[in-house]
Amino acid sequence: MFNKTIKKYTDKRLLRSFQTQDRSIKINTLKNSKNIGILWNPDDEDSLEAYELFRKTLQGRAIKPNGLAQVLLNREIELLATVTNSDFIMKSDIGIFGRPKKSSVEHFISEPFDILIDLTIVKRNALLYALIHSKATFKVGYQGSEPNFYDMNIDISENPNCKYLLEQVIYYLENINE
Repeated sequence: MFNKTIKKYTDKRLLRSFQTQDRSIKINTLKNSKNIGILWNPDDEDSLEAYELFRKTLQGRAIKPNGLAQVLLNREIELLATVTNSDFIMKSDIGIFGRPKKSSVEHFISEPFDILIDLTIVKRNALLYALIHSKATFKVGYQGSEPNFYDMNIDISENPNCKYLLEQVIYYLENINE
């Protein structure tokens, strides 16, 4: 009961933060971007593989990738130690109302990304906090059933898979001006 009440309060607070934002949107593509933020969830199917593939693709195009993921168990950090250009939020890094307390999250939020791509299928409040408060000029992701926090929403309801979402994001970001 207590956790449901906190979740409800946190969800309302995130939505209120999103609705009161004053931000200007600038549509960016992969061709005109220099740095991209990536939110990802290690619990999503094929997420680690999709993140690493995307990170290498961006680096091959001279785009600086910067990732942020939420890890539920501390032992997962050891498994994910080989992942580069990504910070991790652990349960101990999150306040009672879902706000991340880690300085790397504040750094991620303040980074003026050309594009912020949310590759999460299962949404976590700490990552939603980073998404909503990010200084990115263009935000892309899969809405799911929550309120739409994105400038460009990719519908993958037929195949809710991280790898498929990544394929769709790349496709649309490469063909947005055509």
